[in-house]
Amino acid sequence: MREKSDITDTKKWGSETTRNGWFFIEQGSKLKNTESWNLRQQFLETIKQKGGWVNCHAHMDKAFYISRQRLQKAGLDMAQKWRMSDDTKKKDTQEDVEHRIRKVLDIMIAQGARHAATFIDAYEAMGHRAIDAALKVRKLYKDKITLTLISHPLGGLLDKKSQRLYMEITEKADIAGGLPSYDRPYDAKNFDILFSIARHLNKPLHIHIDQENNPHERDSEKLVYYTKKYKYEHRVTAIHVISLSSQSESYRKKIYRQFAKLGISVIVCPSAAINMRQLENYEAPVHNSIANVPEMLEAGVLVGLGVDNICDFYNPFGDADLWFESRLLMDACRYYDFDRMIDICTENGKKILEIK
Repeated sequence: MREKSDITDTKKWGSETTRNGWFFIEQGSKLKNTESWNLRQQFLETIKQKGGWVNCHAHMDKAFYISRQRLQKAGLDMAQKWRMSDDTKKKDTQEDVEHRIRKVLDIMIAQGARHAATFIDAYEAMGHRAIDAALKVRKLYKDKITLTLISHPLGGLLDKKSQRLYMEITEKADIAGGLPSYDRPYDAKNFDILFSIARHLNKPLHIHIDQENNPHERDSEKLVYYTKKYKYEHRVTAIHVISLSSQSESYRKKIYRQFAKLGISVIVCPSAAINMRQLENYEAPVHNSIANVPEMLEAGVLVGLGVDNICDFYNPFGDADLWFESRLLMDACRYYDFDRMIDICTENGKKILEIK
């Protein structure tokens, strides 16, 4: 006759253990079980133990812009998409934007997310409607989830009018966001203006960097330069950093070391990264279209997770599923360190968003 089942035994084994081929996670005075091979369930339960998911990057204010009729446009170059939604945005009321943000937050909360961040468009197509909507929704949801707001200069920063509007909106936000590549070939001026505004307002910076999976794009190196120039160590986060993966190993590791030394953290958005257009005319080391997370972690770079765009032209099937994003990161990077992946999805995100 079999002895008393470990499943019903109330003896405490610690936070987790394996017994008779079963994996246990302690929940108060009870033990929840799942089969030892069910890594997904173990992962999700451990996320709960750590206080829930932290989504470091999204664009909630323009979520759900896609439709079947518009789907074909999702295959266009990223730069072509930057202003593709302007007509829709100009028609959006503040209430429309509130609805979009609330819908995304409901999706986050249903997964057990406790903290999230979103870029908020900060240019003439939206004016102050998006940031004001986000501030209102944040207040309504404050007991359910924390929401960090990041300004997004999607119209560039070269003219005074754009700079003034961006500064006004950034004053209302928590973090200054950046997109220097929008103003190419004058991206150096964009970097200077961006860092100057952030420093003037005393805001951290989250900057879209090296998005194209292009060996000729070396914006991570530029980010290092401007971080030093403006003495903004430990206040800068790079989003995506895909093109760096197309460089030589020695160059990549040099940049990672500089990131770690300067305290530049990285947010990886796996589905947005993996669906970047493949530039077949260029030669580069064989790699997947995503930041090389294992190398970054080895160098001491702080890495967090984001979902990026949600059901729009950039990521038409993006559904803000944090498990899917974490699974894709693991598979695309061939990285299966369970504990460090948990940290990427939880504690690292809190550090990046400066959540105590």
